[in-house]
Amino acid sequence: MKEDKFKCSGGWVDNFKKWHNLRQYNIHSEAASAPLEDLDTMRENLRQTLKDYSPEDIFNCDETGLFWKMKPSRTISNGQVSGTKQSKDRVTVLLTCNATGTEKLAPLFIHKYENPRAIKNINKKTLPVDYYWNQKSWMQVSIWNKYIKKLNTRMRRQNRNILLLVDNAPTHALYETTYLTNITIKHLPPNTTAHLQPCDQGIINSFKVRNVVDLNIIEHYYTLYFIYT
Repeated sequence: MKEDKFKCSGGWVDNFKKWHNLRQYNIHSEAASAPLEDLDTMRENLRQTLKDYSPEDIFNCDETGLFWKMKPSRTISNGQVSGTKQSKDRVTVLLTCNATGTEKLAPLFIHKYENPRAIKNINKKTLPVDYYWNQKSWMQVSIWNKYIKKLNTRMRRQNRNILLLVDNAPTHALYETTYLTNITIKHLPPNTTAHLQPCDQGIINSFKVRNVVDLNIIEHYYTLYFIYT
């Protein structure tokens, strides 16, 4: 811009990022192999599919791993802090919402155990999540089919026909016996999650930040406590 005397403070840079909605993102490994030259065509094809539905009836779902025992990687200290090996205990959470954000369905929650000690005497039907389990706490075709049939029943009772956008993961396959009357599933093209998946555009990140923020506050509180006492 032919400006050689420009100087900016850290606050100016922060405001500039806010003005232009610039944020730091993790680089997705699958994005490197995405057919970038075909993305415009893919987006147009997707728009043609979406035009037959109202935004309230366009849903997207995507799962993510939540390492619930993993401590924050940063802390407040007056010197170097030695770290410990991070826990790999995880659960899988699938989030589903519509395009307008007016409907955020109960998360699908996959744990490693059928009856964890923390909820041993609690009726799982009263939990604010759809609870499933398997030994690796991963999504499975059987769990997916149970979830999608439950969602189809819900939409049938509401007399609604919805479009559900999902990625092409093998676990999102339907059994031949799974017959959907009120849900049309649209699989996104391979390796385009970082570009076309709505839930991947900040929704999952916001969910994780909101659910671990209390743990971060507690961690920093105790760090400060031990420093100054």
